Amino acid sequence: MEVECIKYGEKMDSADAACRHPGDYCQYRTSCMIQFIERENRGKDQAEKQENKAG
Repeated sequence: MEVECIKYGEKMDSADAACRHPGDYCQYRTSCMIQFIERENRGKDQAEKQENKAG
């Protein structure tokens, strides 16, 4: 799936979704699909690291 930054009009694949301008003010950030997916992917990465340590 492809997602688009509303502010800058940049498109990216949802598997690699990451805000390319995290330091800039963005009025859309609270409802941004890219931000949501990025946080979700970060959570998965942390869970995988913990599983690797335990097992």
